[in-house]
Amino acid sequence: MNSSESQTYKRISGNKTWGFVNQDGDTIIPLNKYKFLNPIGEEGMILGENNGKRGYINIAQDTLIPFIYDDLSVFSHGLAPAKKNGKFGYIDRNGVVVIPFKYENESHFYKCKLASARLNGKYGFIDQKGNQVVPIKFEKVKSNKIDSFVCVMQNKKWAFFSCSGEQLTDFDFDKITESYYDDRNYTYFKRGLCRVEKNGKIAYLNEDFKEVVNFGTYDAAEPFRNYLAIVAKNGKYGIIDTLGNVILPIKYDFIEHPTEYSNESDLFAVKKGKNIQLLSKSANPITDFDIKEFEWDSYKNEISHQRYFLTTKSNGMVGTVSDKGNVEIPFEYLKIEPFDGKKVTYAKQNGKYGLIDYKGKVILPFKYDNAYSQKLTKHFVFKEVDKVGILDEMGKQIVSFSYQDITPVHYDRNNKFIVQQNGLFGIIDKNENVIIPIEFNEISNWVEYGPTEHFVTKNAKKGLISREGEIVIPTEYDEIWVDNSKLIKVKNNKLYGTIDWNNNLVHPIKYEEVLWEWPYLTNKPLDTIYVKDNGRYFSTDLQGKILEQNVSNKLIDEKFGYILDYR
Repeated sequence: MNSSESQTYKRISGNKTWGFVNQDGDTIIPLNKYKFLNPIGEEGMILGENNGKRGYINIAQDTLIPFIYDDLSVFSHGLAPAKKNGKFGYIDRNGVVVIPFKYENESHFYKCKLASARLNGKYGFIDQKGNQVVPIKFEKVKSNKIDSFVCVMQNKKWAFFSCSGEQLTDFDFDKITESYYDDRNYTYFKRGLCRVEKNGKIAYLNEDFKEVVNFGTYDAAEPFRNYLAIVAKNGKYGIIDTLGNVILPIKYDFIEHPTEYSNESDLFAVKKGKNIQLLSKSANPITDFDIKEFEWDSYKNEISHQRYFLTTKSNGMVGTVSDKGNVEIPFEYLKIEPFDGKKVTYAKQNGKYGLIDYKGKVILPFKYDNAYSQKLTKHFVFKEVDKVGILDEMGKQIVSFSYQDITPVHYDRNNKFIVQQNGLFGIIDKNENVIIPIEFNEISNWVEYGPTEHFVTKNAKKGLISREGEIVIPTEYDEIWVDNSKLIKVKNNKLYGTIDWNNNLVHPIKYEEVLWEWPYLTNKPLDTIYVKDNGRYFSTDLQGKILEQNVSNKLIDEKFGYILDYR
C-alpha cells in the first residue's frame, strides 16, 4: 500500500534472480540485484538474499534489516531465526538481537511460543527471551503450530510436555504420530485422537493422555482425519470414531484415503473383492459398491481449481465425484477424459465423442468418431469419419477437418501443429498457414536432449529443419545424430562421417565408426573426435585434423564401451 492508492505487487524471476512488478507490469525491484526475494510479509517486510548474505527490505528497497546474516528466515511471534558465524540466534523486526547467536539449529516460535534449541547435540525448548523452558538435555524434540504442548525424547522414548515445561506423561512412547489438520499443518488431537506406538503395538490417546483405544486392540491403525480413523484386525479393515466405537465394520479388504503425490483426500475408498465404494469424510456412502477404479484429478471452475475423482463403475460407465463427496457428473458415459485443470473435457457416449464441462453440461454434441487432447492445451482434436480437426473449449472450429492426424508441437502447443495429409507430414499454425511444407515422411516433435530443430525424413533420407521452416541440413543422409552445437554425425551406405551446422563435410563419410564424448555428460566442450578406419581408431580435433594416429582399444572401451556393447 502507499499513502494515496492501493498497489499490488507480483514477484518475478529470471537469470536466477528475483524482483517485483506492480499491477501495471512496471518494474519496482529489478532483476539481477537479489538472488532471492520472499513474498511481501507482515509489515511490508521482504526477506532477501544479496551477495551471499540475507536481510530484509521493503518494496521501496529500503534496508530494514542489514544483509549481514549467513541465513535468515521468516518471523514467528515477532522473532526470526538468524545465523552468524555458524551459530543461530533470534532478532526482532528492528534487527535487534534478542536471543544471542549460540544455538546449533534454526527453529520458530509456534503455538506454545517456544522454539526448539540445540546445544552440544542435545535439544530442549527456549522462550522468546532465551530462557530454557524445557532443559536442553534431550535427544529430540518437536512441536507444531496447532497444539498447546510439545514432545520430547529421552532414551529413544517420547513424552508430552506442557508449554510451561511441565512433564505431562512418562517417557513411554516409541512413536507419536501427527494427524492432518489442513494443507499446511498437522496436529495430535485437534482432528481426533492421537496415535501412539509402544513395543510394536498401537493405541489412541485423548487430550488427557488417557487410552481410548488400548494398545494391541488393532494390528494396524492410521492417524485420525476429521475425527475418524482407519483400523485393521486380522487382515480386515474398518473405521472407528473418537470414542473408539466401530462405525464401519472391520470386514473389508482394504480402506484408504486416496492420495496423489503428497495430497490426501478426506474421502474413504473401501475395497471389497474387486469392487470399491467411496464414502464421504463422515463415512457416509457416496457411491454403491460398484466402482471398478478411480483417479484423482482437478478442474477449474469460475473461482478456483477443485479436486475430484473420475470414477468407473463395474459396468464400465464413468462419472465424477467431488472431493467433498458429491456426484457431479452422472455415470452416463463410456469415457470421460481427465480435466487436467481445465473447465471442459471430452467424453464418450453411445459410441460418439463430444465436450462436457465440469458440471456435466454438454458443450459439443456427441457426434464425433474419436477425440484426444494434451495437457496444457486449450483445444481438442476430434475425428469425423477419416479426417481430424481442432475445436476449442466452446466447440468452435480452429483447424478444419482436412487432415489425417494432428499433434500439437511441444514448444507452442496452442498455436502450432504437426499435421498429416495424404500420408505426409508438415507443420501449420492455428490459422492453417503452412510453416513447414506437408511433404515429409516423418517429422519429429519433442526429442529428449535433442536440438531445437525438427528431424525430418523425405524419401528415406534424413535432415533438419528449423521451427520457422528453414532447411538447416538437407534430407540427404541415411541417419543423423545431433547432441551438440559443433558437429553432427551422419551415416550413408553404412559408413559414418561428420558435418558442421552449415552442412560442410568435416570427416568424410567413409569410416566404420565416429565417436565423441557427450558434452551433456562430461560438462565440457566438445574437443576430440574418435574415428575408426580399417579396424583401428585415431583421434582428430573439430576441424578433422589428426591429434593421435593410434588410439588404443582400451581407451575406446573405457570411454564408449557402454555404447558399443549396447549396439
